[in-house]
Amino acid sequence: MKKKNILLIMHRKILSDALIEGAKDGVHFEFQAVQNYASALITAEACMPEIVIMEVPESGNWRSADKCLAICDMIRKQIPGCKQVLLCSESDAEACRAAIRAKQENRIDDFLYYDTSVKYLFSKLESLI
Repeated sequence: MKKKNILLIMHRKILSDALIEGAKDGVHFEFQAVQNYASALITAEACMPEIVIMEVPESGNWRSADKCLAICDMIRKQIPGCKQVLLCSESDAEACRAAIRAKQENRIDDFLYYDTSVKYLFSKLESLI
């Protein structure tokens, strides 16, 4: 079975590295990661992922859920079949409201909180394929 290509757009390199390592144990996904949000669209166009997981960081220039959702919108426009999952902190009320609103408006396919287990994340990805 061909592995599905997943692009991780994540501020936290340690998180993306852990997901990539976890996928080596027979999971049906092949992960690529980018920490530079400014180059996320170019990276997505180059690797043509089936799913993008976008982290809404808790600090830095890309902290705003609206900025992250703007990237999601651009990716959806350039890669129409690509599913999108937003990853945000359950303690960031603004990001949570933005994620719920984006899901309701079909701007993203789903969202998860930081405290989600890797096993649940992988099952969520399976359900999106």
